[in-house]
Amino acid sequence: MNKIYFIVLISAFVFGAYFYGVNITNAKCREKQSQNNLIEIQQIERNKRIIRDTVYKTGVRDIRRILRDKYTIAE
Repeated sequence: MNKIYFIVLISAFVFGAYFYGVNITNAKCREKQSQNNLIEIQQIERNKRIIRDTVYKTGVRDIRRILRDKYTIAE
């Protein structure tokens, strides 16, 4: 009878360790994905900032010149 209790205890320990390991692995995966998302968001914000700076620093005359150079009808 003691052997059965011992086997049940060992099997319960193995199952518990398995589920604990799965839980830790999922948590690490979620943490890594969150870090990757944060890096992507920071890159997007940096790109937006660069674009905004370029747009706000460009004057009306410069925009007219660019459009005139690009879209004039060639003779």
